[in-house]
Amino acid sequence: MSLSLVILAVGLTVQPKGGSVELDIAYTEGGDQQKLDLYLPEQKGFATVVFTYGGGWRGGSRKSVAAIGKRLQSLGFGCGLLSHRLAPQDKFPAQIEDVAAAFTWVKKNIGTRGGDPKRVFLMGHSSGAHLSLLLATVPKYLAPYQLSPADIAGVVGLSSPIDLEPRKDKKGFGDALLAGKGADVFSRDAALMKSASPIQHVSKDLPPTLLIVGERDFPMLEGDAKAFARKAKDAGVNAVVSVVKGCDHMAVVRSLLDEQSPVSKQVLAFLKKSKSEGK
Repeated sequence: MSLSLVILAVGLTVQPKGGSVELDIAYTEGGDQQKLDLYLPEQKGFATVVFTYGGGWRGGSRKSVAAIGKRLQSLGFGCGLLSHRLAPQDKFPAQIEDVAAAFTWVKKNIGTRGGDPKRVFLMGHSSGAHLSLLLATVPKYLAPYQLSPADIAGVVGLSSPIDLEPRKDKKGFGDALLAGKGADVFSRDAALMKSASPIQHVSKDLPPTLLIVGERDFPMLEGDAKAFARKAKDAGVNAVVSVVKGCDHMAVVRSLLDEQSPVSKQVLAFLKKSKSEGK
């Protein structure tokens, strides 16, 4: 299965109408793959979204999704667009460790830039959504920073791989990864793929969660998202699943840029609801 990277915008020079942009911030010691770009709105007390692009854990950069940073900034949100280490040079868990470090940097530094450190969200598309959900469900990745999933205001998964465990019927997302190079990031290890599946770690500590899947998305993603929501309900927490008509895997994230799209409206409503609840 190919998790192609969607290129929304590229460029190092950003001149927003309002607010400011800080480019190439090192969120930990490392090269360009361990940096983030921070988009800040003009007003103060804003919520912030830490966004991870989709690239099959093997490709892409924060620069490819600059349009998302600009879009959220224009709506009054801060946005941290992160890059992370990539396979095959760096295998899992390098990617989730980087997302944890980037989230921590934003959480601990956004207050000095006018943001509300209590309202820092995770969002991602495809493999980036998988990493966002994994960080929201597995405490050990934030534990080294004295943080936990409770410190995440909410998480939005756009076309998220949720269950990577190979299945007996060979129709799971993990089976599709094993059929190509996608599983290489997990060393083609079925046990590791199971452990790296957010659905395996749902608990009462899950932050508010919104899962958006395209009607024409990879076929197993809708069922996996609904299974995740059922596990969340059983744990006493809420995870909302939305299936968007007419959207394939890439259209889901592109729709985030269209203010009239169901994806854009649902994400904005989710972020605003958490704001009104003081998250």
